[in-house]
Amino acid sequence: MSRPTLFQCRFSLLFWVFLLSLIAGCATSPHPPVVVDAPAPKISSQHLANLNLQLVERMESEKKWYAALSWLDRYRQQYPASANSDLLRARALAATGSIHDAEKYFSRLLSGPLAAQGYQGLGLIAAGQNKKDRAIRNFARAARRAPTNADMLNDLGYAYLQDHQLESARAALFRAGELAPDDARIWSNIALYYLLRNETYQAQEVIGSHQLDWHTQQMIHAEASRLMGQSPARAGGPAPAQAENNPTPFPNQPLTQIFSEDPAQPTNSSRNAP
Repeated sequence: MSRPTLFQCRFSLLFWVFLLSLIAGCATSPHPPVVVDAPAPKISSQHLANLNLQLVERMESEKKWYAALSWLDRYRQQYPASANSDLLRARALAATGSIHDAEKYFSRLLSGPLAAQGYQGLGLIAAGQNKKDRAIRNFARAARRAPTNADMLNDLGYAYLQDHQLESARAALFRAGELAPDDARIWSNIALYYLLRNETYQAQEVIGSHQLDWHTQQMIHAEASRLMGQSPARAGGPAPAQAENNPTPFPNQPLTQIFSEDPAQPTNSSRNAP
């Protein structure tokens, strides 16, 4: 076989240089390829419904309860009711003072996947009405259905403290504390538990290790005084003036955890809970 001539080698080299330049030019072209008749992305009705409920949930986290009810009314016009929409409506109704309607919607949850939240809501309403036995029953049912939910255990523990059932309170609160070790509300209730047992040193250990601020400490002592039938001065210093008149002044009262106890509060007011 004859070897290629010098001319043939140069021609072959120029051909490959030209081909590589052409490929490189296509790769760096500022004009992207045009896709003809690209299918438009489809958003399912269920996805849109979920987005609407997420918007309502955000409104409720900002205490915009009346706006939440308006959006839930709009939701009801476009989508069928669900357990999630019933829960959001129940919370908003309770926050705006429509307790009877709130109870109806919380009760609708009891046979579905959000039964624990339904019992918790009914417990919160009962606690706000100072119906201790009913509150404890509902919180206990909620905790049985959601045994790792620290909020529900905290509600149950605090309700037991209100009813002076200290050992039952201890079981619920210590479980909640280990499940949510950074939740200051729970540890405030644990400090309260120790004060009710006259174990001041342990209470101060909890307060110090969880860095509860001075205002919270005063409210814990004021609540301990109220539950023990003492004056605030005997319980370790002055307390806010409302502590003697308000039957549930403590920052961890159950009603502060899901919906506001005072519908007339501004939406940007600070919560009582630490």
